[in-house]
Amino acid sequence: MKKISNKSLLFIAIILVGVALCIFMLSFSINALLITAGGLAVLLLFVYLLFRLSDTDCVADYKLIRFTKKLKKLLGEASTVYIMGHKFSDLDSLGASYGLYYALRNKYNVKLVANKQTTLARPLVDFLRFSDKDCNIYDYSEIADTVDEKSLVIVVDTHRQMIMDFPELYDKAGNIVIIDHHRKSDDFRDRTAACYMKSSASSACEIVTVMCELLKIRKLGIVPATALLSGIMLDTKNFVMNTNANTFRAASFLRKNRADPVLIKKMFSESVDVCKRKYDIVSDVKLYESFAIAKTDTNDQYTRIATAQAADELLGINGVVAAFVMCPSDDKINISARSFGDVDVQKIMAKLGGGGHKTVSACQIKCGGFEKAESLLKKAIKEYIDER
Repeated sequence: MKKISNKSLLFIAIILVGVALCIFMLSFSINALLITAGGLAVLLLFVYLLFRLSDTDCVADYKLIRFTKKLKKLLGEASTVYIMGHKFSDLDSLGASYGLYYALRNKYNVKLVANKQTTLARPLVDFLRFSDKDCNIYDYSEIADTVDEKSLVIVVDTHRQMIMDFPELYDKAGNIVIIDHHRKSDDFRDRTAACYMKSSASSACEIVTVMCELLKIRKLGIVPATALLSGIMLDTKNFVMNTNANTFRAASFLRKNRADPVLIKKMFSESVDVCKRKYDIVSDVKLYESFAIAKTDTNDQYTRIATAQAADELLGINGVVAAFVMCPSDDKINISARSFGDVDVQKIMAKLGGGGHKTVSACQIKCGGFEKAESLLKKAIKEYIDER
């Protein structure tokens, strides 16, 4: 037998008391009865609205509610909707892209766009390929001829064109929508029809999860719920960094929709090559004040994952308040930055032309090699310390 909820019992109790009160008032006059019945109706409406509004796991701010309404209008006007994230897409970028794609695909002509060759979320790509036969991930070359002025491009987890998976798609589409949780960069070229950026959100997946509720997607399947939860877990370092009450509400909503944490844990597993590379980087660490700086000379398929994980690992050194790991990329030097929040690494990376979040950030420096890059990094750190 299905258990009756406390909300339902309270609602029934109010009705029974109201009926009894109406019968009692009837003994006085018809007017007293009508006044009592009217008051009861208002009370029931108030209780219903209170329960209805509290029947959501996530709390959406007014700005996101307005943004979602604007997005619905743009979706209705678009011939085709393309959803993409940033270069070297991770679980948050691809997870948010897929979560939004799943929420919209039954009503709109939606295509998921990502570079499958350079993605760092290969386990999620494989999971989607085997678990959702209706989902196709397109390369830009496959959809370039179909993009026109009536196309809508939704970009998640970044707002900087230079690090979007396919910047040319941003230029070619008629309308652009941005959904991001990073701080606005100085080089942001705003040609958006709608833009929602909230740096206090833990991840793009958290924002998309709240949007799913606003779009009346009450029941997600295990696949989109797992994809969205994987992005939240990645960006919060398993709910340690940059969390808020809404992060846990979003996670609760996704778990109710059968998100699988064990499967996500398997997605986080690393190869032997990545593990070796990570600890090679960690063993080369140098300390500048209380900042850890390390580098790797290699540039292959394992480098980006290893540098990001090494930066996280360096935060475990006693007394280290922030960590920076450098690696080569063509004629540039990439720097991954991490902190626990006491140091705002986004401000340091911004001095070098980068950006990101308070605890996770990055930049690219076009210079003469590691020695010059390290010198510029130390200068940016010193400026940051002096400004505090």
